Amino acid sequence: MDIGVPLRDLGTVEVAGLLDRIARLTEGDWTGNNFRRDVLASGVHSATDNILMKTEWHPSASGTGIRHFEDLVWVWARQRGVAHEPFMPIGREDTDLWPVYTMPDWLDFKEVLQPVIDQAIAPLYRPGGVVTRLALVRLKGGGAIAPHIDGQPMAARAHRIHISLSSTPSVEYKIDGRKFTMLKGHAYDFNNRVRHSVKNKGKANRINLFVDYYPDPGLVLRNPLDVSNPVHVPPAPLLN
Repeated sequence: MDIGVPLRDLGTVEVAGLLDRIARLTEGDWTGNNFRRDVLASGVHSATDNILMKTEWHPSASGTGIRHFEDLVWVWARQRGVAHEPFMPIGREDTDLWPVYTMPDWLDFKEVLQPVIDQAIAPLYRPGGVVTRLALVRLKGGGAIAPHIDGQPMAARAHRIHISLSSTPSVEYKIDGRKFTMLKGHAYDFNNRVRHSVKNKGKANRINLFVDYYPDPGLVLRNPLDVSNPVHVPPAPLLN
């Protein structure tokens, strides 16, 4: 969302429980599921490893012609030669723009993540607001994300919140021509509708939690004539 400034510090967040959980992650936990990097994110994000827990998606976001997110996951898993079941969405929330899918990793992190999310979105909270993206994102030492502007429709409506989970003062964010650093344990409202980039100039990994929060979704109008379902797997259950 264009918040009118490059970056706004939303204050400190209690992240001790989440940090303890992250400390127990293995390399396989970080690299075993690159669905977000392979399919959902633009090429500039190829330098990151992701643990994806929620994402919005619509057929218009894919050039594959695939109509259902569940089929997209199925095709991705099949191309990798792995079973699709561990990667399938476990729920769907409808919004007036795009549906939001909850991924299996949410169940492993929910207990420690929900309090962090609640604190981070508190300054922006509105009744009926929806978390549309949620991911732990690791940028390794020496990695960089090239300048870009987030162009998906939801980026114009949802706040992109970064919660810094690592002490990496050598990580430089450039937003709308200005340079910033982030403090560990702080939440930031990040303007992703202006040109921005990231450089990790140090050796330590940068780990952030991304929370996209859509505070003002409109009325959801479902097409009663749309009775289509995924081809290869059952649809994710509707959560709202």
